[in-house]
Amino acid sequence: MQPDLNSSTLFKVYKSLFQYNHDGCFALDAEGNFIAFNEEAEAVTGYTLNEALNMNFIFLLHDDSVDESIRQFQHVMSGGRTRFETAIFKKGTGERIDLMLTAVPITVEQEILGIVGCAQDITEKKELEALLGGQNRILKMMAKGASFHDVLDEVVFFIESFTDGAHCSILVVDQEGKRLVHGSSPHLPPAFNKAVDGLVIGPEAGSCGTAAYRKEYVVAVDIESDPLWEKYRDQALSYGLKACWSTPVFDDDQSVIGTFALYYCRSRSPREKDKEIIRNATDLASLVIQHYRAKEKINFMAYHDALTGLANRRLFDHRVKKAFTETKVNEGEKMSLLFLDLDRFKYVNDSLGHTIGDRLLVYVSEKLKASLGDGVFFSRQGGDEFTILLEHTTKEKAEAVARKILETLEEPFVIDGSDIFITTSIGMSFYPDDGAEVDMLLSKADVAMYQAKKQGRNNFQGYDVMLDKTAFEKLQIENELRKALERKEFVLLYQPIINLFTNEVTGAEALIRWKNERMGFVTPDQFIPIAEETGLIIPIGEWVLKTALLQLKDWHGNGREGLTVSVNLSIRQFYQSNLISMVKETLEFAEVDPRFLTIEITESMTMDVEKASIILHELKGLGVNISIDDFGTGYSSLSYLKRFPIDHLKIDRCFVQDIADNKSDENIATTIILMAHNLGLSVIAEGVETAKQLGLLKQHRCNEAQGYHFSKPVPAEEFSKIKVPS
Repeated sequence: MQPDLNSSTLFKVYKSLFQYNHDGCFALDAEGNFIAFNEEAEAVTGYTLNEALNMNFIFLLHDDSVDESIRQFQHVMSGGRTRFETAIFKKGTGERIDLMLTAVPITVEQEILGIVGCAQDITEKKELEALLGGQNRILKMMAKGASFHDVLDEVVFFIESFTDGAHCSILVVDQEGKRLVHGSSPHLPPAFNKAVDGLVIGPEAGSCGTAAYRKEYVVAVDIESDPLWEKYRDQALSYGLKACWSTPVFDDDQSVIGTFALYYCRSRSPREKDKEIIRNATDLASLVIQHYRAKEKINFMAYHDALTGLANRRLFDHRVKKAFTETKVNEGEKMSLLFLDLDRFKYVNDSLGHTIGDRLLVYVSEKLKASLGDGVFFSRQGGDEFTILLEHTTKEKAEAVARKILETLEEPFVIDGSDIFITTSIGMSFYPDDGAEVDMLLSKADVAMYQAKKQGRNNFQGYDVMLDKTAFEKLQIENELRKALERKEFVLLYQPIINLFTNEVTGAEALIRWKNERMGFVTPDQFIPIAEETGLIIPIGEWVLKTALLQLKDWHGNGREGLTVSVNLSIRQFYQSNLISMVKETLEFAEVDPRFLTIEITESMTMDVEKASIILHELKGLGVNISIDDFGTGYSSLSYLKRFPIDHLKIDRCFVQDIADNKSDENIATTIILMAHNLGLSVIAEGVETAKQLGLLKQHRCNEAQGYHFSKPVPAEEFSKIKVPS
């Protein structure tokens, strides 16, 4: 049988439910005095049962909750039931505790004698909701494009709402990582903020900001022990500052990007709970700082060159358009655009590699920017091309700037212990003389720049209307060049190489010529540079080698077994990855012994000694001969010659031209011949045109020669008819 649930038993059940409930349970009389208080209620409020039984509920309430709690008390005493949020002060700590109260009336014989209720501690839930709400509010500000400082201030306002009177400070690490600069602290004295702004990061520096920068997570600092105390003592004392807890703000890579601190007044001490508040604050600060730094970087990248940090084409165009409206043409002002292109920069890239090339571009940018100062707007268009905007200028002033640029680049750049000489060609256009649109002015400055290159490089030229014709011709050459191989428009001519001891033809240099049906004969000086720029030199060079070797095979089959052929390599061909295999396969295809082929390279192609040495040894491994063409006009050290497997040196025609009339040229030629013989090399003189030149070369024991004195370059069918003058 079940026991009877009489009133005595029920009372015990209800008392157990009340006393051992997981929520704080209480009962109030009609005046609001506590008449019951369970153990959980003691734990939540910090008051003992005896203390509570001598209190009215109003004395526990937080100031923000008094009015609403009284209204709800009156509602229940009128017979209603309620569930509402309120807040109290916890005894001992003074901490705010948020509660969810459920309350019903105590009714005996239809008379309401008091209230019974349960209180659930929702402090953590409320803080989490507030935290999420604040974070969402800050995220919305960021999404709507609010300023960096406004968002940081909002972080401070938000966190301060959790700290009961402590004040926040956010310092941000500057871009160089050397100082902490003011981010936000709207409730601290301006003089105090000014005193700590720009703190140097280091072991001798002070403030809880720099302490946090040492990457210790949550640092407590007594302000009075701070090395900077004397500097901001008055401001700190007037505001009642006592101490701070701070912590570093990390980015996703765990690098410190700032610090967050809570400053306490003299009447307060840091609470253990504040550590968690600081952690939440640093997460928010990190999110904000990273967002705006990323935004700054994106904005910077949109308008600046990634390699040099200079303005890019987009920003340059914007500045030029703005300058149009500010140039006072009626007062004689002009605006000038300078277009710079580094001379022979592709040789640096091809020979020394793109890494060295990139470093050189950075060094050039920094040197020119420092030299030009803040009065000009300097940008990189791409590659090795730069542009400069000169506002409120004259033609004379623009030319002076151009001269200064040329002078600035006279000194070599030292990279990895090597001197690299670089010059530039500059083209200039002027507003309003040469146009009123950015693209037109840039185009005309570009045309003038190419004219400067044509004039020998390392100089400047202003735009001239006649230059457009030249630019059009270049474009026409490029278009026709792309179809020249397919149309079989190239031919090879051969210039004989004469052995000066036997007076016999021992070799032939293959020289390419181009006849186009629209343009007629196009000289190598016109089309070879364009072929280099476009990369067309690779297939053209392979055609030259194949054609020359097939012709040599034909000569050998017709009784000229000992004849050799020389083929020039461009720098682009020399550094192409499949050069060795291409030469080997072409020799095998033509069935020519490698010892009858001479590969000619220019001296400037050996700037990268290590790489050039590897390529030359691989070529030599095939069995071919190697000749350095135009010797004496490049930059390489003579000491490198002994490291290269070279067979011949060619004396450039510029030294041979006046050898009979100029003692200096004769001495240069003599020195080259003597040096080459001492190194075991054969010497070939180019550009021999007179008997007097020939006599001097023979006198100094030059091995071989070529030039118009013997024969101009001729078609293969005429080559066998050449007779060497006695």
